Amino acid sequence: MQKIDRLTHVGRIDRVDVYVHWSVLLIAFILLVGALKRPLPTLVGLSCWMGVMLLHECGHMFAAKQRHSQVYAIELYPIFALTRFETPWSRFDHAVIAWGGVLAQMVVAIPAVLWIRFIGYTPFDVANEALVIWGLLSMAIAIFNLLPFRPLDGVMAWQIFPAWFERTRNRKAESATGWRNYR
Repeated sequence: MQKIDRLTHVGRIDRVDVYVHWSVLLIAFILLVGALKRPLPTLVGLSCWMGVMLLHECGHMFAAKQRHSQVYAIELYPIFALTRFETPWSRFDHAVIAWGGVLAQMVVAIPAVLWIRFIGYTPFDVANEALVIWGLLSMAIAIFNLLPFRPLDGVMAWQIFPAWFERTRNRKAESATGWRNYR
């Protein structure tokens, strides 16, 4: 039997522990009880919502691992989630990690939005619910998350441009002085 704490361990993804806040479990229970006559749409909605947040955090996790930062945990809360990782080596690396979540969402959101736009909705309500949450809602959340205000990812994500220019300028200065580059 799983013990429910403030954060309950629900699994691992790529050797990273995933936790869910107790309030997520309570909200899911209340919604399911309220939808006893038609629980499938509620289950699909909850699963898609948590899936969007988990996908976003997995994008951060993947980017952090690519930038050689250790990832400690993913935490899911009712309206936000966190990926806990080691402080990156540079501002550029941190910005890449910030973009990882948004890009992971867009990989799923763009095809879903294109499906809705060019093919349309299906005759199945639960499939349409998934399309809207994974597509339109996910894209809106990703765009909102890029606003440059704490605690949103946009605060760090937009640092990629000045960090990239600084990095490029430093590389040019290093190659201009010192050892010659042999090919």
